[in-house]
Amino acid sequence: MTCVICKTGICKPGKTHFSVFVKDAFVVIKNVDALICENCGEAYYDSETTKHIQKQVEVAYNNNADVDVVKV
Repeated sequence: MTCVICKTGICKPGKTHFSVFVKDAFVVIKNVDALICENCGEAYYDSETTKHIQKQVEVAYNNNADVDVVKV
């Protein structure tokens, strides 16, 4: 797959960290499977991984932590 961001890089399977602000919290999920652009580092997630990320973010936010690091 060619990266849609830089339009030159090739995306290959790898692991990355996903981070997001949710209202007043910052959530980090480590070691997430993704296709990662060799040129710019943009990460692409399949639908199953996206659902898992959404669930983990919800769980982390509901734990009322200021910062929660979740390992997948």
